[in-house]
Amino acid sequence: MPASLQRRPLLAAALALSAAAPGIAMPAEVPPRPLDPGRFLVFACSSAHFQQRAATLAATRDVRPEVKQFAQGMADFRRPQLEQLRALAQQRGVRIGSEEEFEHKVVLENLEPLDYLALTRRYTEVQIQALEQEIRGYEEAAKGPDEGLKTLAAGTLPQLHPRLDAARRLQEAVKP
Repeated sequence: MPASLQRRPLLAAALALSAAAPGIAMPAEVPPRPLDPGRFLVFACSSAHFQQRAATLAATRDVRPEVKQFAQGMADFRRPQLEQLRALAQQRGVRIGSEEEFEHKVVLENLEPLDYLALTRRYTEVQIQALEQEIRGYEEAAKGPDEGLKTLAAGTLPQLHPRLDAARRLQEAVKP
C-alpha cells in the first residue's frame, strides 16, 4: 500500500471498499442507499468526539498561537455539538458509545505521540479529512426524510464549512 494511503486510514478504507473486482460489470448507475439515521448519529458522535479530543491534544501541545486558537475553537464547538447529537440519539433510542469508532480511535492514537511541527501537520491533515467526511455526512442527512436530522444538518453545515476553510489555511501555513 502506498505510504500516502497508510497515513490516511479512512481514505484507504473507502478506496478499498469502493474498488470493483476486474471483469465484473457494474450497473450504469447504482441507486444511493438511504441514510440510516441511527448509523449517521453514531458516526456523527464518533467524529465530533474524535475531533474534540484531537483539538484538545493540539491546543495543549502545539506552540503556534494560530494552531492553538484553531484547535481551542474546534474543541469549544464540539462540546455543544456532542450534547445535541447525544440528545437526538437518545430521542431515537440510538445507543451512542462513550468512545470513538475504531477508525477514529486509530487516527487519534497515531496523533498522540507527535510533537511540534509533526503534530501540527498531521493534525491539520486529519482535520481536513474529518471535516470533509463530516460535511458529506451532514449533506446526506439534509436530503433525508428525518426532519430532526435535516434540522441538525441545517444548523451544523454552515459551521463546518468555515472550519474546513480555516483548517486548509493552517495546512498551507505549515507545509514543508
